[in-house]
Amino acid sequence: MLRVAICDDCGKEREDVRKIIEEFMNFHTIPCAISEFESGKMLLQTNLDFQLVFLDIMMDEKNGIAVGNEIFRRNRRAKIIFQTSYREFCKDAVNISHAFAFLEKPLKKEEVRMQLEAFMSEDMELLEPSMEFSNVIWVHNGIKEEKAAVSLPIQDIMYFSYLKTMKRVEIVTAESEYICKAAMHTIEEKMKPFHFAVSCRGILVNLENVNKIQGYQVFLKNGECVTLSQKRVQEFKMELGNCIQNSMYRR
Repeated sequence: MLRVAICDDCGKEREDVRKIIEEFMNFHTIPCAISEFESGKMLLQTNLDFQLVFLDIMMDEKNGIAVGNEIFRRNRRAKIIFQTSYREFCKDAVNISHAFAFLEKPLKKEEVRMQLEAFMSEDMELLEPSMEFSNVIWVHNGIKEEKAAVSLPIQDIMYFSYLKTMKRVEIVTAESEYICKAAMHTIEEKMKPFHFAVSCRGILVNLENVNKIQGYQVFLKNGECVTLSQKRVQEFKMELGNCIQNSMYRR
């Protein structure tokens, strides 16, 4: 479960950030526990076992940069997103607290969402996210079985394929296939933080499970290959390169 801390001496701003985070995590079906703190002192009294911290810079008692420095000292895996109305503090926050990102107050929903997507892209393996699908036909070893719902680890999904004649989406994993009723554009939106890319119309590929690209085919780790359309070659290769870089950074 993702553990998030929000530290701000303004209750209204804490509530606003919480709502955006909850909406984002619910949309992507990511379990999330959010803790709120009205001062840096209160936050530092915990064991700081958080993966993501939203931290106001200007607070009474102890400023956010000093708090961020202590968080970095005690938990270097925590990502800190500073919230500030004072851009002059940004350099200190980078040099002292190793900030992941900055958000300028008043906070804008789309900017918060963008930083959450960036965080998810970097730390997906730590979170081990899964996605739930309803009213599914499970296809395994030639046998079809209806299921009310299935929860699939994101890392196990090879690709999604739109079945035009059935008006359904096929979910292909290393060992099984699942067919469900869903809109492809909704799935594309849900998969944005998880390194998925469109290889051709109706095919959404998990870049983490790509072995190689050869010509206009994408070869996957389960031995299958899918079509790569000519007009998407450049963009797909660029997204794959970014995914590989992020994977190297995480290691």
